[in-house]
Order: sequence, then C-alpha cells, then structure tokens
Amino acid sequence: MTGELWWVPSAIVLGVVCVIVALLVGLARRRARARDLALAEAAAERSRAAAIALVRADDLIEANADELAFALAQFGEGATRDFAAALALSTRQLKEAFALQQKLDDGIPDSETERRRWTEQIAQLADEATARLQAQTRDFSSRRGLERDAPLLLEKLQRRLDRVSDRVAAGAASLARLSHTYSAAALASISDNAGRAQAALDEARAATDAAAAQLAADAARPVGDQLQAAEHGLFRAGKLLDAIETGEDRLHLGFAALTRALDAAHAELAEARTLRDAHEEADARTDLNRVIAEADAALGELRRPSRLSDPAADLARLREAMDGLDVIRSDARNRQLRLDNARGALSGALLAVRSQLTVTRDFITGHPGRVGAEARTRLTESERQLTLAVAETDPVAALDGARRAMTLATDADALARFDVH
Repeated sequence: MTGELWWVPSAIVLGVVCVIVALLVGLARRRARARDLALAEAAAERSRAAAIALVRADDLIEANADELAFALAQFGEGATRDFAAALALSTRQLKEAFALQQKLDDGIPDSETERRRWTEQIAQLADEATARLQAQTRDFSSRRGLERDAPLLLEKLQRRLDRVSDRVAAGAASLARLSHTYSAAALASISDNAGRAQAALDEARAATDAAAAQLAADAARPVGDQLQAAEHGLFRAGKLLDAIETGEDRLHLGFAALTRALDAAHAELAEARTLRDAHEEADARTDLNRVIAEADAALGELRRPSRLSDPAADLARLREAMDGLDVIRSDARNRQLRLDNARGALSGALLAVRSQLTVTRDFITGHPGRVGAEARTRLTESERQLTLAVAETDPVAALDGARRAMTLATDADALARFDVH
C-alpha cells in the first residue's frame, strides 16, 4: 500500500507551488491594475487642471479687453501701450492652447506621451497668460487708486517738498561746515550731494506743479505720472541727503579715531626716545633716531592746526610711520636685552673659568714633568682668552670670550689628567 502512494508527497508539493504561483500572479495583476488606475487618475487630474486654467485665462482675456478700452479712454494710448501688448500676447497664447485642446478632444488616437505633453503645454500657456494679465490689472488698479486719491496725495507731496527743501539747506550748510575741517578728498563722495538733491527736488516740485495745474483745469484728467515723478524725485533727494548725514557721522568717528591714534603714537615716540637714549649700541641708536624723526615728522604734519584732515588716509599714513618705528624699536629692544642678558651671565662665566683655570693649573703643577705640551698650550690659550674677555667692553663679545676660555680650560684639564694616568 505504501509503495502504491509514493506520488502523494510530490503531488502535495506541486499543489502548494501552484497555489503560491497563482497568488503571486494575482498580486502582480492587482498591483498593475492599481498602478494603471493611479496613472489614469493623475492624467485625468492634469487634464481637469489644464481645462480650468484655460477657461480662467479665456475669461480673463475677455474681461481685460473691456479693461483696456476703459484704461485707454482714461489714461491715453501711451500709458496703455504695455497693457495692449500684454493682451495681444496672451490672446495668441490662448489660441495656441485651444489648438492643443482640440487635438486632445478630437477622435484621432494619441499616445499617452503626446497627451501628457499637450496637457502640460496648455496649463503653462494658460498660466503665463493669466499671470501677465493679472499684473496689468493690478497696475491699472493702482493707477486708478492713485488718480482717485490724487488731490490728497498732491497735498502730502507738497508738504514733503517743504520738508525736503529744509533738509537740502541743512545739508548744504553741513557740507560748508565740514569743508573747514576735512579735505576735498575726504568729502569727495558727498561733496555734490546737496546740489544733486536740489536738482531732484526741483524736478519733484515741477511735477507737483504740473499735477496741480492739471487738476485745477480738469479734475478728471489723469496726473498719476506726475505724482509718481514727484515721488521719485523726493526719494532720490532723500537718499542723497541721508548720505550727507551718514558721511558726516563717518568722518567724525574717523577723526576721533585719528585723534586717539595720534595720542597713542605720541606716547610710543616718547618710549622710543627713552630706549634710544639708554641704548648701548651706536647702530641701534642711529636706526632709532631715523625712524623717530620720520614718525615725528608725520605726527607734526597730521597735528598741524591749519591742515584739512582726511581721517581714513591720515590713519593709514600714521599707521605706516608707526609700523616702521615698531620694527626698529623691537629690534633695538632685542639687541639691548641681549646685551643685558650677556652682562648678567658674564660675571658667572668669568668666575667659572677662573675656577677651572685654578684647578687645572694646580693639577699640572702638582704633577711636574708628567703633563704634555698640548694640555699646557690649551691652558695658556685659555688664560689669554680670559684676559681678552675681561678687557672687552661689549658684554656679548666678552661672554663669548669667557665661554671660549672655559672650553679651552676644560680641554686642558682633560688632557692633563689623561697624560698623568
């Protein structure tokens, strides 16, 4: 019986495999259907959005055709030229978009790629046309608001003209006052600002006068261009006058910094003179004299009462002079420190070499006939170097001589002990 059912396990395995394969195939098909459905929904959503954008743009073109006619009657052909060009371009774009929509709606089969591309082009053309026309609508809405409020705006501009006129006078007075303290180079960036501000103010006043005259002659005549011109002129004048005030503050701050730097430089010069007078080396004193004279001349020129200042340039010049002084002063300090250190070490070096010479001489004397000429020669040379070191007026050279004498004395002691043993 068992032998007759040998095929049962294989059949079970085969059945399980078939079930698994069927499940996998079914799952794959469901996923494919879901993906196709999602793609179809996305395509449908793109088509709906493009159609909505197309309808909105077409309605906006119709509305803006009427708006252009109204603007043309109110503001004239010159003011509406950009509006007309924008409407014409948007109209051409809408015609192109409708042509693409016709391709989508006709009965000719299209590939999915073509339908996607045409839909995207329709949406892009409609959005561009809409944005362009909305910008023009906002502009003319703003113009109408300006015309509606023109009398009030004109009154405000006239009051601002008076305030700016006072500022121009104050700016000119500031420049005249600054010219007694600061050089032309220091004032170069703002020297003509009062004149340029006056010119901008005159342009603004002329524009407001023209607007006032037009309103007086016909309250319905547009004056927005004149009001905008006046606003622009006042803005330019204000910026120029602001620059005078900022420049004055900058110059005063720079002059205060220069004054502090001059005081500090004066103190540094005093220290340099003290160092020069106390320095032991003639070369160092000569170098210090030179840079002190150069720095002193620079300070004298910069402190001259009748001199007009350029704080930025003057600070740079002073810094250059003091940098040269700092370099030489630092070198002189190092050289003096070297002398002082050598002088401090010299006494100990002389004491050490004298002690070594005594020990070596006593050792040679205590072993007559046993120490050779080489050790005695080194000893004699050491004594000679010691004599020279004692006579040397330069502490550094004297210290070097004492160290040479110590080396020779040590060598002599070593040679003498070698000979004896």
